[in-house]
Parts: sequence; C-alpha cells; structure tokens
Amino acid sequence: MTLTEIRAVLAARGLRPLKQLGQNFLHDRNLAAWLAEQALAGAEPGAGVVEIGPGLGALTSQLLERGARVIALEKDRGLCIFLRERFAAELADGRLDLRHGDALELLPQLRAPVICGNLPYYISTPLLMESLRLDARRLFFVVQKEVGQRLASAPGGKIYGGLSVLVQAACTVELVRTLPGSVFFPPPEVASVAVLLQRREQPLVAAEDRARFAAFVQRGFSQRRKKLSNLLPVQDGRRAEHLSPEEWVELWRGTLAGSCSGGL
Repeated sequence: MTLTEIRAVLAARGLRPLKQLGQNFLHDRNLAAWLAEQALAGAEPGAGVVEIGPGLGALTSQLLERGARVIALEKDRGLCIFLRERFAAELADGRLDLRHGDALELLPQLRAPVICGNLPYYISTPLLMESLRLDARRLFFVVQKEVGQRLASAPGGKIYGGLSVLVQAACTVELVRTLPGSVFFPPPEVASVAVLLQRREQPLVAAEDRARFAAFVQRGFSQRRKKLSNLLPVQDGRRAEHLSPEEWVELWRGTLAGSCSGGL
C-alpha cells in the first residue's frame, strides 16, 4: 500500500497508528517485496510462515504472492477487521490464518520453518526470545537498529550483552539491510535494520537447557563492572563482555560438572 492509501484506509475506519503498540506501517512496496524474498529464501514452496504484526498487510501480501502459507498474529482488533476484508479470498482458501491476540501468548502454540515480521520496538526482545524457543530454522525480522547491533555484536564491545550470547548460541546472525524511517508511516525516530537469524545445525545449548543457561548468563551480565568470579560460582577473573558464546557455554558446563562431582 502507498502512503496515500494507508492514510485513506486509516481515516475511513477511524484508526490511527498506536504508539503503545509500536505501529509503524511499511509503505514501500518494493521494500516489502524484498523483505518477503529474504524471509522465504531457501524455504520449500508453500512453506508455512508465522508473521508477527502484519499491520495493514504490506509484507503479508508479498508472502502470499510467493506461495507461502501464512499465520499472521495481530493484536489490534481494528486492523484484524481490515485484514479479514482485504484478504478474504486467502482466508477462505486456507492460505492465510489470521489470529487476533498477543503474539507472546500465541507463538508457543505454533510451528513453522519461518518466522518473520516488523517487531514493535517496545517488545522486540521478548518476541525474539520466544521465537527462539520454537523450531523455526529461519527468523527474519525488522527491528530497531540498536537491537540488531546488539544481536550481532562481538565480544568486548559495550553493546555485547546477555542477549548477544543467548541469540548467538542458537543462531548465526546477519544484519542484512538498514531501513530508513521514511519507509514507514508514521516514521520512527530511529533507523531500523533487517536481521536474519538462522538456526545453527548444532546449537551450543540443548533446548531443555536453555532456561538454565539463560539465567546463568543474565546473572553474569547483571553487574558488568564486576568480575565473573564475584557474580557466579566460577574461578574466572574476566568480565562478562569478554567471553564469546562458546566460552560462556564452557563456563556454564563447568559449573554443572562441579556441582555433580560435589554431590558424589
């Protein structure tokens, strides 16, 4: 949809972008097409896709045009009504499944090889972490540029943190493209970035251990100025940001081994 069409639809229905829901509608059709191609790259024809926050359907329409079977999760009731009208045919033939509700509550019920969407800035991190708990092989999101940089950050940097470790332990991370605020309505105050997360063939941490590992890492980053030996049951004089994801896993496994041997 063009910017003029977006304004017209919102005005006709008495809707407006809700800041509390982080609504910024994409109005660049070429960019929407590119995002869909990136999200579906390498996926099987007719692959299932979960889209978080379809908004007015810019990305949704492009995914459907490329043969994807889309489950779209939308929290805004007014937008759901519009989407049901716009995509009535696709809903009728089963190519689109539109679900009204909070994506954080809906995601655990779903399975798909691809998860994508323009994530609301205020809740992007919880949505990323919830998406990682699923079996999707490819996660392709538009996020605030600062968040994308944190996801891809290397050890030693100021923005390298617990989120960097947990995401990189499960996926490879690539910042694919920066998106200016001008391609959205209303334009956000900060730039966005398209980020690709591809599941590692051999994740560093098994699915059943992710919660314990996450708690360990978060405790290690809770006071960045302190040495890890002052925060965790380890003999390591480094600070949290100096360990790679692989080193974090090794450190955590060492504590597990120590607790097991101590109980013999």
